[in-house]
Amino acid sequence: MRNVVRTLSALAVITGSLAAQAAGNADATWKSISAKASNAPGAAVAIRTNYWLAWTGAWDTVVLKEAKLWEKWLPKGSTVEWKRNLQGPPVITDLVADKQNIGYIGDNPSIVATTKRDLAPISIVAVNEMSPGRMCGLMMVRSDAPAFKDHREAMKWLDGKTVGVPKGSCADRLGQHMLRKEGVKVTWQQMQGEVIVTSLQAKRIDAAFLYEPHVSKAVVDGHGRYAASAAQYDEQDANTVLMRKDFIDANRGAAVAWLKANIEALYFIRDNPVETVNHVKKELPDYTRENLWHAIYGKPPAAIGAAPIALYGEMAITARARAMLQRGHAFLREAKIVQEANFHPEAIRDDLVNQAFRELGLDPARGLFEIPASDANPFKGDQLVAGAKR
Repeated sequence: MRNVVRTLSALAVITGSLAAQAAGNADATWKSISAKASNAPGAAVAIRTNYWLAWTGAWDTVVLKEAKLWEKWLPKGSTVEWKRNLQGPPVITDLVADKQNIGYIGDNPSIVATTKRDLAPISIVAVNEMSPGRMCGLMMVRSDAPAFKDHREAMKWLDGKTVGVPKGSCADRLGQHMLRKEGVKVTWQQMQGEVIVTSLQAKRIDAAFLYEPHVSKAVVDGHGRYAASAAQYDEQDANTVLMRKDFIDANRGAAVAWLKANIEALYFIRDNPVETVNHVKKELPDYTRENLWHAIYGKPPAAIGAAPIALYGEMAITARARAMLQRGHAFLREAKIVQEANFHPEAIRDDLVNQAFRELGLDPARGLFEIPASDANPFKGDQLVAGAKR
């Protein structure tokens, strides 16, 4: 009987500890995570990675770079070489060629990267950001399109029209999913984000499925309008962190330390929106701060059916992240972009990020936090509004 009591007591302690961790993910702050920073033991490492400006799903990389958060976590003497990327495929190429050992890339391209194992074993080791279609699953229409009462009317208007989308991207997956749900047929024009915006401006296409911040910039510049969101079609989008197997095998401690720095960067984004926008502004001077803030934190028009959540600071490979990656794999296989029926057993590895979570006192079974979409933009143009919350 005593053994049973001891066992039940131990289970109660473990259950209580996990419950405290679960509550603690959202309760943690940038300051509390930053206070735990210490340089990982071991030899210095040379990280070669990329940072993203062309979509909000990896703006944590901009914070990592500009605030140099990694310096507090990696072994002393470590260096980071940053490459600026505007598209996904070059990241895959550089990872395969060992020009990068860590990569940041959108959900669909990251799945493709894991299939190049005959050239270089690459794994998804974290899903850093997710959203219910706020980052990627956005449809916009040309500026002279009719006024629509809601997202469904906008979708029906597309029937028979010409629609731009970056091939194989999260926007491609979500756009096709949305149109399939509505029974709408279109003529697809596959092109990169910048070309899509200029094509909308020139009225060469009728609509587009694209990602932020391209969408909000096109809207601000008068080239298009928000029209529909993937949130109404039960879909999500995400960015992932990729690592080469040889890098992990040689530098496991540094790999975990890097993920801890990334976790800090995500809390920085949540707790310091003004500073986050200022970091991104340095890299995207043609965007106003007002535009940049809206692209990551803002609330699109209610008629498009957007979700109330702007961003999931995920980082852990949660059940919803795995399910989304599986749907992405199925889409890419149907499109004959990948050939394998299933993920390779090491295509998705959660051991590193789970270790990072546990060592920071966080629960690896769930994401870090949610950021609600907001109308409280602290900027007007490039100026901080007097009295705005920082």
